[in-house]
Amino acid sequence: MAKVFKRTNRLILNLEEEGRLIAVDLLKILKTKYNYRKLSTITGFPVSTLTRYLTGKTIPKRSRTEKLLKNLLANINISSLIAQNIGGGKDYSDLSRVMLDPNIIKVLGAHVLNEFMGMKVTSFLSLDLLSIPLASYLSTMTSRPLHIIANEPIAFNGESIPIIFTDHGGMHAKSYWLVLRRNRRKESILAIASHSPTPQFFNSLMEILTRLRHELVGIFMVSAREDYLKKMNLPPTLKRSYILLC
Repeated sequence: MAKVFKRTNRLILNLEEEGRLIAVDLLKILKTKYNYRKLSTITGFPVSTLTRYLTGKTIPKRSRTEKLLKNLLANINISSLIAQNIGGGKDYSDLSRVMLDPNIIKVLGAHVLNEFMGMKVTSFLSLDLLSIPLASYLSTMTSRPLHIIANEPIAFNGESIPIIFTDHGGMHAKSYWLVLRRNRRKESILAIASHSPTPQFFNSLMEILTRLRHELVGIFMVSAREDYLKKMNLPPTLKRSYILLC
């Protein structure tokens, strides 16, 4: 008989088979650095169990996923990992090597899900081009829809909503498109960004989401700018998380 998994809108990894695979992805990345004995010490799992996970003979039980994920993440210095792979100087302006590296994407994906575990999240929203791989990974691994911000309208079975705002001190008008799947129910959205979005763009986006009765419940940024955060209309209930702050 096929095993039936409880359906939920909350990002609780131990209720999702896909989520358990994220812990295995992270385990495979650390296996390139450590031997089985060291991995056993790090995770608290016997070598025989880790061998079954890494060879694909089995995946972690739901009750073990959270422990495995937390122990693995505790042994990865994510800030150092990001800093070693960026370009552009101290302002972290070039994150392309970070956001296009499949192994780093898996580490960041595990970090994001660990940060927002237990929250009600029904979909993901990529706020910039470089964040699409990470948002896509999260969407795929948790079986939740993905929305994006695009430079032009995209024709599909959904909606492309213009976001118009002023930039450079109100001197120039700019526009993007919010590409949403067509759905009448209220969405609880987790936004993903490589950098902090500009306050003008973010505040216009928030107005649109509020008008559509969608809720932004969280935002994750790899690199956040403190001056931008002060100007962004962040709801008091919004959970925010970032790795680097400049």
